[in-house]
Amino acid sequence: MSTASPYALYLSRLSSSSQQSIRSQLRSIARIMQWPLDDHDHFHRINYEEAIKVRAMLAHEGWSARSINRAMVAVKGIVKVAVMMGKADQIQSLQLQTISRMKHGEHQGTCLTTTQVEALFKHLTRCKRAHCYRNTAIFAVLLGTGLRRSELCKLEIADYRMAERRLLVRSGKGNKSRELFLPEWAVLHLKSWLDIRQRKDGLMFCRVMASGKFDISRGLSSSTIYRLVQDTFEGLGISGVTPHDLRRTFITRLLEQKVDINTVRQMAGHAEISTTTIYDKRDHQFMRQAADALNYTPKGNSS
Repeated sequence: MSTASPYALYLSRLSSSSQQSIRSQLRSIARIMQWPLDDHDHFHRINYEEAIKVRAMLAHEGWSARSINRAMVAVKGIVKVAVMMGKADQIQSLQLQTISRMKHGEHQGTCLTTTQVEALFKHLTRCKRAHCYRNTAIFAVLLGTGLRRSELCKLEIADYRMAERRLLVRSGKGNKSRELFLPEWAVLHLKSWLDIRQRKDGLMFCRVMASGKFDISRGLSSSTIYRLVQDTFEGLGISGVTPHDLRRTFITRLLEQKVDINTVRQMAGHAEISTTTIYDKRDHQFMRQAADALNYTPKGNSS
């Protein structure tokens, strides 16, 4: 008989990047609910009442509707596996399935202002230690390309063509690859890091030891990037910012600068334009400017 837990079996069905993000989410749930962090069996014992409480607590903590829905899918999946293993009752799983998905709000997610981005890099560049140069480059690449954190973690030196300012994303969502071009300001931050790291083959954003030495064979996890973003912005007095908010900022800023939406879609690695529109966080001021520019007067007719 298998001794694997429903938690472990459920995660084993996911891709490696999904395993990391779901494991991080479940760990956050345990911390928020004040459960023992190493008691993974607690997840397949969650009943309807407790699941409702978990969802409410995540909303209170400021989780986005998408993140909450994804976490609840994981909880329901773990309980389903437990039912198949004879470790949970069928009625428990059926009750959890009746919990509806949270609706996405109109202004879901955070989009950083240009002032906030300026303050971010001013804060980051004050530190002159090796890991600070790396972290500054991470933020530059995230805001300069809109990469997902799982994509950033997999970047290797061989994927970067400095002369062309080009990045090859080999393992994008759905295992699709794409090419991206870095803006010049992001290239400067990345160069500062690579001058320290040196151009030896290996992961672009590797571990930096307390001694200042690099381990180019060991990269950063998605959960590490998540904590880095949250902790950095909390240090600036801005709470609740996630790596995906940097992606929203990238997309919104391109649209504000009147880049056509299909080009933005390709740069973001979206299969459908409808997905790109979800990330559009342009405010009412932008719509007012667009309305002011609307004119039906024929050219050359001043009357």
